[in-house]
Amino acid sequence: MKRDKFFNVAEKMYVEQFITEEEIARRIGVCDRTIRRWKTLGDWGIKRDGFLKANTISKDTMYTLAKKMLDDFLEDMDNHLSVDPSRINIFINLTNEVIKKEYKPSYSKEEFLKIAFQVFDIDKEIDLDFQNMMLEDWD
Repeated sequence: MKRDKFFNVAEKMYVEQFITEEEIARRIGVCDRTIRRWKTLGDWGIKRDGFLKANTISKDTMYTLAKKMLDDFLEDMDNHLSVDPSRINIFINLTNEVIKKEYKPSYSKEEFLKIAFQVFDIDKEIDLDFQNMMLEDWD
């Protein structure tokens, strides 16, 4: 029975990875109606809310969650899977919250960009053209 085999996997995808019901269904080979039924049965919506609250209490946990989501996106792309737009939207909202917690009006544009990129532990230097584009868009 698919429920025995995939219920916990599907729950984790929904609760922790913010994958939509339709995408979960596609990935594990069941209809989306089955996923909606499992979601109701397992209280996934409540669990997702709890997961978000538990992982967004502090700046550090926000960083961790955003980094995990980014890692999940990269893994999906490495496996030639599309990244669901709703997950990207959640990621963008989360990164906006992280940046709000770091932003101080006294920061220069350059300092602000450095903080934004440090949040996600990007090891590469910021591409100069990208940095200039961001600075131009700032004004």
